[in-house]
Amino acid sequence: MTLDYKNPNDWGKSPLTDRALRLEQFKAENPEEWAARISADIEALSTPIFESEDYPPFTGTEFLATHETIDDHPYSAAFGQFLGNGIDPDIANTLAFGENRFDLISDDFDDPIRQLATRIYSRFEEMGYWDKLPQSSSNIDYDYIPY
Repeated sequence: MTLDYKNPNDWGKSPLTDRALRLEQFKAENPEEWAARISADIEALSTPIFESEDYPPFTGTEFLATHETIDDHPYSAAFGQFLGNGIDPDIANTLAFGENRFDLISDDFDDPIRQLATRIYSRFEEMGYWDKLPQSSSNIDYDYIPY
């Protein structure tokens, strides 16, 4: 059975309503693909977090909203450097945890912000910053951090 949500009175009430109508339409027209999506979602949810990909435990925006300073961040020196150079907090957080995801900044290799982030990341990597978690701020040689 195919649903037909072409009634103009049903659309445009809210983005959530429109999305729900699109999902219902898709579910009615593609039951096999819908079942595959649901199975994939269930499998993803049943995978324990520690076995899934190693993402930072919080977003940069979330961290900034819940902390007065960045000193509580496990990789505060890197996080602060990326933030201080104009990189989005969520991308800065991902980079600070040692993931070289410069594609989140830009797909253009000549983008000046991407190049700056690459230089900062490379300098931290050369210092062995991610080899072990710094125990205190005295373990960080700030002379080698690019500004």
